[in-house]
Amino acid sequence: MNAEHIQTSANRIERQFTSPIVPVVVAAAIIGAFIYLSFLIRPQYRGDVLPYTMALSAEIFIIIQAFLSFWTILSGRFNPRNFEYHKTQDGLYAASVGKTAVKILDSIDEIATARALQMYVHHRKVSVDVFIPVYGEPIEEVRETVLAARDMYGLHKTYILDDGKSDAVELLASEAGVDYIRRPTNENAKAGNINYALSKTQGQYFAILDADFVASPRFLYETIPFFENDKLAFVQTPQYYDNHGNFVSTGANFMQHVFYSLIQSGKNRFNAAFCVGTNVVFRRSAIKSIGGMYDKSKSEDIWTSLLLHEKGYDSVYIPNVLAVGKTPDTLKAYSKQQLRWATGSYEIFLSHNPLFAGKLTAEQRLQYYATTSFYFVGFSTLLLLLLPPLQIFFNLSPINVSIPFWQWAVLYSSFYVTQLVLAFYTMGGLKIKTLLLATASFPIYIKAFFNAIRGRDLAWQATNAKSSYDSPFNYVRMQVYVFVFLLLTSIVGIVKAVYTDSFSISLVWNILNTVVFAYFTYAAWHEGRQLRTDREQTSPIVNTQQKELPA
Repeated sequence: MNAEHIQTSANRIERQFTSPIVPVVVAAAIIGAFIYLSFLIRPQYRGDVLPYTMALSAEIFIIIQAFLSFWTILSGRFNPRNFEYHKTQDGLYAASVGKTAVKILDSIDEIATARALQMYVHHRKVSVDVFIPVYGEPIEEVRETVLAARDMYGLHKTYILDDGKSDAVELLASEAGVDYIRRPTNENAKAGNINYALSKTQGQYFAILDADFVASPRFLYETIPFFENDKLAFVQTPQYYDNHGNFVSTGANFMQHVFYSLIQSGKNRFNAAFCVGTNVVFRRSAIKSIGGMYDKSKSEDIWTSLLLHEKGYDSVYIPNVLAVGKTPDTLKAYSKQQLRWATGSYEIFLSHNPLFAGKLTAEQRLQYYATTSFYFVGFSTLLLLLLPPLQIFFNLSPINVSIPFWQWAVLYSSFYVTQLVLAFYTMGGLKIKTLLLATASFPIYIKAFFNAIRGRDLAWQATNAKSSYDSPFNYVRMQVYVFVFLLLTSIVGIVKAVYTDSFSISLVWNILNTVVFAYFTYAAWHEGRQLRTDREQTSPIVNTQQKELPA
């Protein structure tokens, strides 16, 4: 991934972030949410007790999450780059020469020279370590990341932190001219790997790049100047993905797009932007003050962020795309990633709820509450999916059946249609695959909740790690069961409608849900067939020849 493509992506996200259309659409969504909420709570609209309670519980949670998101987005038109940042950036590579960093970079033709430029903050030399945690990723993927990290502008040391204990990775480090750290044990996964590297290095700042994230040469140039603020603990940049080749990778990519283009930017206003594990730069002394990266959870990133904010440190998020990586491209990889993220969020919500624990501002408490409670949306989705079957099998309705259909449709759409419009704009179109994947993910989030309750640990696995054939259906059994149940319910509903000669919106809703899970099931079948084909076509002979690395 070249620097020009990275900058193009950054410009697109920046335009969406600063567009005047965003606050208009968000304001409309807020008004729509109030209208819909007023409809839900009016006694004359209530239906049967059980489905009404289910619908009210699910919708209120969704509306609360929506309000918090809208509040964050509307607060996001805030530029974290102040005068001191620009002053520091101008002198980043030439504090004693009087030239701006841009002029120096423009005058350099050789990457080797640019990556050797001493960096300064407050007119003092700074030292930077770049950590690339590796655990079994494909060697070519690691190679691309390592070379890009090595060639970033500004004097720094690049380290491969190899928890996979691979001789091929060690050879790669030697040929690339970067440092290599292999720890004797593998406890505490990625956080343990980074903490071990911190015990072996001395840089004042350290960056973390996952093995599949290729950094822009300007990564340090854009991030290090923020550390003119002595209270700043870390600078986070977006996770941006360039693999959109199938249902999973396309859907997962755009699921994250709104978060990185709007939500994280809004969190800057409240000093609540959190680390996402990669594409981030930390102040070593800040991490040392909390005893290292939090290593009691696989979601070390958000735990570490929370502890730093409780300690009184600042954080910064910038929407500039400075590294490009790979989103999950199989249902196995996606399920494991979402399960890990959701379990970590539940752990914080249940054991260290930010509304009540720690020394946070009121705004930070609400922001962390929104983040750590988000995955409860899985339960809301389940409740809403059960409403049509209750109507079809037991004639139980959440709303008064005497209400005209058009009235319900208008009130319902006042909230949900405006959300779709917002998603349409921020994602550059109505990404059906994203909506399908988000809906079908609810069993993952429910499973994660019970994992957190039981304290069940999750084995770490690199995104898109390749192994022997593993059927996608091993990871989406619940979605298949849901599809079968909805299909049978739709058949019963159709027979019932024909027999009674009556129309029910619940039947239409159930058929729509059936189509969603039918597509998801088809995607799993198609992926399994493709994986089997790839396995049959792959030669058992492994090419161990090492490519020559550029100096």
